[in-house]
Amino acid sequence: MLNLSILLGILFICHNVTSTELPPISNIDSLSNSLFTEKTVSSCSACKNLVKSFLKAVDKTTRQSFEGGDADWERKKLGAYENSELRFIEIQEKLCTDVTSGKDQCYNLAELYENELEEWFYEERNKNLGLFDFLCINQLKFCCPNNTYGPNCVPCPGGIEKPCGGHGECLNGGTREVPASCLCDIGYTGELCDECKTGFYEDKSSSSLSCKLCDVACKDYCRGPGPKNCTVCSEGYNFVENEGCIDPLDSLEGNEDLSNDTDNAKMGVKNNLDNITIDATPTEHSEL
Repeated sequence: MLNLSILLGILFICHNVTSTELPPISNIDSLSNSLFTEKTVSSCSACKNLVKSFLKAVDKTTRQSFEGGDADWERKKLGAYENSELRFIEIQEKLCTDVTSGKDQCYNLAELYENELEEWFYEERNKNLGLFDFLCINQLKFCCPNNTYGPNCVPCPGGIEKPCGGHGECLNGGTREVPASCLCDIGYTGELCDECKTGFYEDKSSSSLSCKLCDVACKDYCRGPGPKNCTVCSEGYNFVENEGCIDPLDSLEGNEDLSNDTDNAKMGVKNNLDNITIDATPTEHSEL
């Protein structure tokens, strides 16, 4: 009887639970996948990771093979190792082990483009062509040269030589992604970072655009350096002719210092007078 009661209770609970209270099976699967799936990176970043890992392995195998002992003898003895299949295999074994974000992508690229890696290692490596340019830009077309972007690697806003007016960073620069826009440095604004941001002024003494921070006494806008060039005073500051925006407390402290100086001067005179002794004349003695 006890077992039957328990069973009936379970059936009653299950009957009263609506379908909306339980997540769909597909959602549960996607949740579990999101917990264990590695965060992916862009194609260009994945290729950069592979290149960095490969070059690091190249450097490591070089140092392992030629460290210690007579270097000249080792170069002659192990010269064949420099471009050997054994070394390439050792490099492959180390690939992507040092990658953090996008590790699976790195392994996939290494497997898919093993032939391209071999071509660079055996043929292009000694032609002053970097692995990044060879693999990521020329072969896979995942990336673009610096300060270019998009499928056709067009110049970033402002040009290749000085993108964003030299006062910002070209977003998506070096990738095949679009669009590209400027992320301006602090103090600069505009599509090409060619204007001074609110709270900054243009330094006229500079031959090129240079934006400097307004004085703390200025509220948002100023014409130049110091409190005299404030357009509007900050809260707590008062405008004084020929001085600009002044903190009242600074003025009081100045007056107090001046008052103290006057009092000190008077006290000094009094002390000097007290220290002076006057000798009485014969006439004065007779009168006393």
